[in-house]
Amino acid sequence: MPASELLDRTVALDAILGRTALALGERMAASGSPQEALALLQAQLLAWLADAGEPDPVVTEAVHRLMPWRTPDVGSLPSTLNISERQLRRRCRSAVGVAPKVLQRTLRFQGFVALAQLAMAQGRRPDGDGLALLAAESGYADQPHLTRESLRLAGLSPRAFLRDAEERCAQAHDHAASFMPLLRSRGVP
Repeated sequence: MPASELLDRTVALDAILGRTALALGERMAASGSPQEALALLQAQLLAWLADAGEPDPVVTEAVHRLMPWRTPDVGSLPSTLNISERQLRRRCRSAVGVAPKVLQRTLRFQGFVALAQLAMAQGRRPDGDGLALLAAESGYADQPHLTRESLRLAGLSPRAFLRDAEERCAQAHDHAASFMPLLRSRGVP
């Protein structure tokens, strides 16, 4: 099923994965610790990945180039990938559910979230040096650009989003597995 068919829908995991998802949920619920539950989930994800077909190499390269702090211009992507704009849009929608521009916006916002999570993990306020600087470091043209994208993607202003993240996550759990891969693409060790 193309990923675009799942866009903006709520689909129960068992509707896609059947009994495997239900059994995994039961095993995770019965596990002795969050780390054990995570290990079970990771093992199952690796098994599913091993059974999955190869990803579309053009989309894989497009995602690589659209990662935060890389290609600022989506318009140049088709020519650098030797594919038409229409073909790239169709293949991206099929593989990830959205067109390249929306994918770039989402990845850039994830870069913003990654920088904020890194700051919180280091015991700093994410916007401690100012929201405008955080916006610039995340690849936004300016703070209003970040604000528009934050409202569009998260439904909250950046300040409200960061405040909510600090209240919910600051010391509660470790997000390094989600933000470090993005930051490595920026050169953060």
